Amino acid sequence: INQSLSDLRELSKSLTSNTIDHNALSVLINNECVRINDLNVAKVSFEHKDKVEAGSYAIKSVLFRITQEFIQNSIKHAACRNIKVSLYKAQTNIVLKLEDDGKGFNIEKVKSNGIGLKNIEKRTELIGGFSTLNSLENIGTTLIIEIPFSP
Repeated sequence: INQSLSDLRELSKSLTSNTIDHNALSVLINNECVRINDLNVAKVSFEHKDKVEAGSYAIKSVLFRITQEFIQNSIKHAACRNIKVSLYKAQTNIVLKLEDDGKGFNIEKVKSNGIGLKNIEKRTELIGGFSTLNSLENIGTTLIIEIPFSP
C-alpha cells in the first residue's frame, strides 16, 4: 500500500504543468522511464542523441503524454518485456519513436472502443504533427510521431 501511494504521488507530480514547464522533454521522458523501470513491470530504455528542444509547452506536453500513453498501453495490453523510446531530430521534424516487443495486434481489427490510440492521434494532430503506427502479431508495436519544427 505504501509503495502504491508513493507511485501515485510520483504520477501526480508528473502531471503538473509546473513539472512539464520547468524540465526539458528529454528529462521528462527519462524520469518516466526510470519510474516505470522501478516498478519492474517492463524494461524501458530511452535514447536521445541530439538536444531536442520541443519548442512550445503544448508540444512538450503532448509528446510527454503520448510517451506515457504508449508505455501504459504496452504494459497493459501487449504483455511486453521491453519498451524502447527514442527522441531525435530528422531534417525538419522532431521524431518520437516508441517501440515494444509485445504481442502486437492487427491494426485493421483493433477495436474502435479503445481511446488510447485515438487520444494519441488527436493529440498529435493538435500540434501539427503526424503519426505512423505499425504492429505485427507476436512481434510488437512501433509508433512514430513526427512534429515539424523550424531550425
